[in-house]
Amino acid sequence: MENEKIESLEIKLDGLIYQEIQEYCTKYSADETEFVNAVMIRFFKENKKNHDTMRKGYAEMSEINLDICNEFEGCEKDVSSKFEQGI
Repeated sequence: MENEKIESLEIKLDGLIYQEIQEYCTKYSADETEFVNAVMIRFFKENKKNHDTMRKGYAEMSEINLDICNEFEGCEKDVSSKFEQGI
């Protein structure tokens, strides 16, 4: 994290989560701040990836829905014309 601007944020953690962080950092000789930063970076990357995947899925689904609507529009016109003809 050299040459990066360091900001401070106070957060309140559940006691068990805080204890697990402390135990992990002690066991693996990790710095708590670096650990939390790494976890947050991973969270944001995964969250962005999930959102991008969902956004792509919705876009693909909208195209499929449009195709379905277009297909049924023709069917509806056929049915309407048959009703108008009295068939």
